[in-house]
Amino acid sequence: MNSIRGGAVGHALECQDLTKRFGGLEAVKQVNLQVEAGERRAIIGPNGAGKTTLFSLISGLYPVTSGRIRTFGQDITHLPGHRRTYLGLGRTFQITNLFPTLTVLENLVIAAMGLKRMKFSMLRPLSTYRDLYERADEVLKEVGMAEKRDEVVRNLSYGEQRQVEVSLALISNPRVLLLDEPTAGLSPADTAMMTEMIHQLDSRITLLLIEHNMDVALQAASRITVLHQGIVFEEGNPKQIRNSSRVQEIYFGSEE
Repeated sequence: MNSIRGGAVGHALECQDLTKRFGGLEAVKQVNLQVEAGERRAIIGPNGAGKTTLFSLISGLYPVTSGRIRTFGQDITHLPGHRRTYLGLGRTFQITNLFPTLTVLENLVIAAMGLKRMKFSMLRPLSTYRDLYERADEVLKEVGMAEKRDEVVRNLSYGEQRQVEVSLALISNPRVLLLDEPTAGLSPADTAMMTEMIHQLDSRITLLLIEHNMDVALQAASRITVLHQGIVFEEGNPKQIRNSSRVQEIYFGSEE
């Protein structure tokens, strides 16, 4: 991978008293979160816990109601999403957002063009953007998809399309990568493939992932944050979370 950009000291990602209200509903309530550089952190919780809303605040999709967000010591609370991308924040979404009639490589090249704010010309073949092709090829090799570079996206399996989504997020050379439900809707085989891909990501990238599949979260992350009703309910290493009776209760209910 191209060298991960250096920068200011501090936590790779820090949320301080982060709150988001939608009318009278508090979807995220004074969340405090500190993620170290290179850490693998999973955010889990039952449906409606506020996981995706939290990601949308961090990535700039939603404005915060109150609180602060910092990356490597820099306050990004009120920066637009494209500025956060420039500072090294990458994100995937639950729903694939690809050009189905283009090849895998062409999808990555177009994503790279967007990052450089290059003007797309219908009269200029994509193949002439040599530096962008080289970067796209580099990313595909990193994630083990080089053999799929010339496949038309609509001919890929859903699991492979999800892998392309992760590749799109990597094209910006992020320092912090947010993965939103990367295994949602995948078969067991594709889930295993995606989990392995996550394990193979550059260890210098700080990874924060939302995952409804607790088994995947426990495998992929070194630390787990549990959200429940918009608050940080519990935090710990995978063994602590797996054995937590409080976490088991919010997922499976009380035995009483």
